[in-house]
Amino acid sequence: MSARRIAAALAASFLLAACGGGGKTFTNTIPTPAKPGTVGPAAHLRIAGVGDSLTAGVQSGGLMGADMPVIGVDPTLGQIGPVQRTQEHGFFALLWEQANGVDINALSDPTQSPLPLMTPPGVGDLLAPTTSGFPYPVTTECDSHQIAANTFSTALSLRENPALNPSDVGIPGQTVHEALYMTGPIGNCNVTAQNAPGQFVQLNALVNGESQNFWPILAGFGQGVTQVQAAISLHAQVATVWLGSNDLLKFAFSGGAAPVTSPASMQADILSIVQQLKASGAKVAVSNLVDVMGAAVFIPQPAYSATLTAYLTGALEAQGIPAGQAAAIAGQYAPAYAAQETTQAGLGAGGYFTINALFATLQTASAQIAASQAPVAPTLVTGEFVTDAVAAEVKGLNASYNAAIAAGASSGGAALVDIHTQFVAIENAGGIPINPPACCSLVYRGGFFSLDGVHPSNTGYAIIANAFIDQLNTSYGLGIPDVSLAAVYATDPYAPGNGVSGFSKVRQPK
Repeated sequence: MSARRIAAALAASFLLAACGGGGKTFTNTIPTPAKPGTVGPAAHLRIAGVGDSLTAGVQSGGLMGADMPVIGVDPTLGQIGPVQRTQEHGFFALLWEQANGVDINALSDPTQSPLPLMTPPGVGDLLAPTTSGFPYPVTTECDSHQIAANTFSTALSLRENPALNPSDVGIPGQTVHEALYMTGPIGNCNVTAQNAPGQFVQLNALVNGESQNFWPILAGFGQGVTQVQAAISLHAQVATVWLGSNDLLKFAFSGGAAPVTSPASMQADILSIVQQLKASGAKVAVSNLVDVMGAAVFIPQPAYSATLTAYLTGALEAQGIPAGQAAAIAGQYAPAYAAQETTQAGLGAGGYFTINALFATLQTASAQIAASQAPVAPTLVTGEFVTDAVAAEVKGLNASYNAAIAAGASSGGAALVDIHTQFVAIENAGGIPINPPACCSLVYRGGFFSLDGVHPSNTGYAIIANAFIDQLNTSYGLGIPDVSLAAVYATDPYAPGNGVSGFSKVRQPK
């Protein structure tokens, strides 16, 4: 999903509660790892991370290795930022901290961090919090800052320490097959509607994120090196593998236009990755996939009208309109927009809108309510809804891929981290029992996800880290202590009810 699409729709006058920064600092250092190729005690463990944006530690659409101060003030959105570092809050970073007895300061030290720390404003489509609530686009994939990412010889200039190869080699945007075989970026920031066919432009937008991340992460390993080959060269004691989400997301966001990965191919690729990592001396843990359509970025069609009504009511109240009057206005406009957009997109009860559609509609409502105009919904485009047929196919593939991942892991003798079952349990329970009832649910701004609705919050990543830790301990007897969810939640800028994020209203489950 392109944050540029979100960002364009976010610049509306309907503003929600603010989200701020905050963090905790420590002073430990990383101990010397045990000899590569052996599994040492939990206090001395070298880990390699193979995966996509979830392993890389993307939050709010971007990858960044240091905090960014207040950027400025927008006349509509208010103060922009500060923006916290993203990479150090990812599950891999937390796993490394717990396994080696260190903290976020050690992971933020460019001289020793296992992460490919990106210099602010980082890479990707980073969204910043604002005092008025709507995110602000700090970067886009093809802005001037990120052009260096497209060239092997200049890409490492985006890193805080170009000389240190990372242990976390996860590449945002990659599919399972690409992790095994991609040896260079495949997008092109020069492709536009003016110089290429529309279908090519759409495909380029779908894959361009991989281009902006590939060389900045892997260039230090040399040209012609795949992500898996880079991980193998580390000879880590333990390796985590979490791939497959992009095989589903690309299909969903393209409206079914992206090629479908066959489950058999995914199983073979997972097995190959496991076998190669084991041959390098690593104990391997492979995760299956969450219920992708349960991510906050997707709003089920039956819940869309109520969701839009709630956001519209809150936005009107934030402008000083009395609660009763705000509810009455929202009750007039929101259902009308929802009905028009449902018809326009041809959605039934099994279809989904995305938060892109939600924000685009709020922007439209801003102008129409102010002018006392009748509600006329915006024209939705690909990426702002998922049809019933595509959603059903994504769900079917989700199940098939998880079976394929489990089979590949089992055949290769790897531990299986069952993230899917845990995610479904959270979904069915309506949230996670942290500071109930304020946090944390799976809806947008509910606490599990960051501002893009796809990548986890600090708390969400901590839950995932504990799933990996628990399975590694069970399968390999490592004795790694769990992350304290309460401690992470207390300073999470994306979690409601902690007095830090600015999110105070309870967001109900879908």
